[in-house]
Amino acid sequence: MTVIFILILIVIVVLIAASSAKAGKSNRRRPGPGRRTRPPARKPAKPDYGSEQLPPGLGLQPGVPLQPAADRLEQALRSEYGSRLRNRVRAKYPSMSEAEYEWKLLELKRYFLMTAVLKEVPMFSEAVDDIWHEMLMFTREYQRFGETLLGSTIHHAPHTSGSPDPGGRAWFDWVYAHLFTATPFTGQIWGSFFRYPLDRQRIDSLSSESEEELEQRWFNRKAAAQFPEIGQTVRWLIGQAKDQLRQAAVNRTYAERPSESHGPSLMPYLAGAMLFYSVAESTNFDEQMQELLPEEEAKRAAGQQTTNSSSSCSTSGCGTGSWSDDRGDDGGSSGSCSSSSCSSSSSCSSSSCSSGCGGGGD
Repeated sequence: MTVIFILILIVIVVLIAASSAKAGKSNRRRPGPGRRTRPPARKPAKPDYGSEQLPPGLGLQPGVPLQPAADRLEQALRSEYGSRLRNRVRAKYPSMSEAEYEWKLLELKRYFLMTAVLKEVPMFSEAVDDIWHEMLMFTREYQRFGETLLGSTIHHAPHTSGSPDPGGRAWFDWVYAHLFTATPFTGQIWGSFFRYPLDRQRIDSLSSESEEELEQRWFNRKAAAQFPEIGQTVRWLIGQAKDQLRQAAVNRTYAERPSESHGPSLMPYLAGAMLFYSVAESTNFDEQMQELLPEEEAKRAAGQQTTNSSSSCSTSGCGTGSWSDDRGDDGGSSGSCSSSSCSSSSSCSSSSCSSGCGGGGD
């Protein structure tokens, strides 16, 4: 009898424990009134880099006199150097398709043209910087490449920590937009454009200083003296900036948006708007620029602002920023700048962060 009684007790205890476990599992699955379950985070869809054709001539804006420099750059990378670089990058990042590599290499080529024009160019895309790092592994070929393009080696100066640079990003955006047309993947690689106003110091310099003083302060004078097309581009950019500043001083509203939503004139138009609203020191800079951005870009910028509002700059690699930063399946950073370090009229994101590395020279 004692044995039977003990067995009955054991069965009862087991049944009670099983019932409690089932109830607990049910409660976890069914949140009570007022409780919300957080949906699992979805990884953004990888861009279909194979769906579009690369632009001819690196996609220079009409009238920009940099075509001879672009031709020199292309020729230098059509050699064995270009093939070895492609093989090295594809081996290191096996999930990167051939089309993805070509689009990211395009942006690195554009970056190198900017170093031919500007004195300093911060790196705002870790995806682009990854390919640059692999170029550096071929030291002699890389040196010849820089000398062919702009008469000297393009120095790469990596740093170990990210730092907010919204003013530098605004200047980068303004110059980039005047030199190049937007592609379907420009924003995927560099991050949202035109989210930050140009800093007051740069505006004052562009307004008051002479062409020679500005060349010495902001531009690559050595390359401009050696290559006529680079010198012409430098003077043209200075003229564009001064003309836009004069227009901003006399007009109370910015020009009407171009009728074509994705044509080559859109990027310079948006760059001019950024400069116009920077001069005005508007407290609603974000809202004014978002009204002018293409619909898909405005949504991306708003999403990036929400996602990154409480993050800090990434400390990995050389450039931490990237219209959002994309590095395929090979890794990347999604940090953004501390809001205390940014302009009061703009929000921070990873696209305003630079670790200080970059190219250019004088």
